[in-house]
Amino acid sequence: MNKIDELIAQYVTAHAPTESWSAPSCGFSEIVIDTDGRWFHQKSEIKRASLVALFASVLSYDGTHYWLKTPAESCIVKVMAHPFVIEQWYFCEHASSLSLAPCIIAVDNIGREWPISSMFPLALERANGVDIPFLRLNYGLTARVSRNVYYQWVEILQEDKNGFYLMSAKTRFYLG
Repeated sequence: MNKIDELIAQYVTAHAPTESWSAPSCGFSEIVIDTDGRWFHQKSEIKRASLVALFASVLSYDGTHYWLKTPAESCIVKVMAHPFVIEQWYFCEHASSLSLAPCIIAVDNIGREWPISSMFPLALERANGVDIPFLRLNYGLTARVSRNVYYQWVEILQEDKNGFYLMSAKTRFYLG
C-alpha cells in the first residue's frame, strides 16, 4: 500500500460497490439534489442525515446520468450542479508521518472527509464568467467548494510562475 492509499484508507468513507451492480433501471426517481447539496424527494427536503448518507453511499455518475444504484434497481437522480459541497477543511496531522505534509482534508456537507490529493484533486469549472473550484471524488462524483472555504484557502495560497496554488499531499492545485 503506498502512502496516498494509506492516507485515503484512513479518511475516506466506504462507498457501496455500485460498479459491480447491474440492476434494471426504474427510470427517473423523484429525487433532486440542489446547488447547495440538499436532497429532495417529491419537492420535500430529506432532513434525516442518516438517509442522505445512505443515498450518498449508492450514488454514482456515469458521465451522462447520476444514479442511485442498489443490487435490485437503479434510478436516475437529478443533480442541479454538484451533488456535494465542501463546507469545512483542516490540515491532516497524520500526513507528516507519511511524508505527505501539508495535506488538506476537505469535509463535505454530509460529514465525509476527502484528502485533497492526486486521487481526489481540486479542479476549476467556468460558470457565469467565474472559475468555481470543486473536488473530484470517487464514482464520478464531485463536490463544489463553498465560498467560505474558498476564501479561507485564498489566505494560504502560494504563488509561482504558473499562478496561485494550494499545496496538498505533495501536489500543487492551481486556483488562479
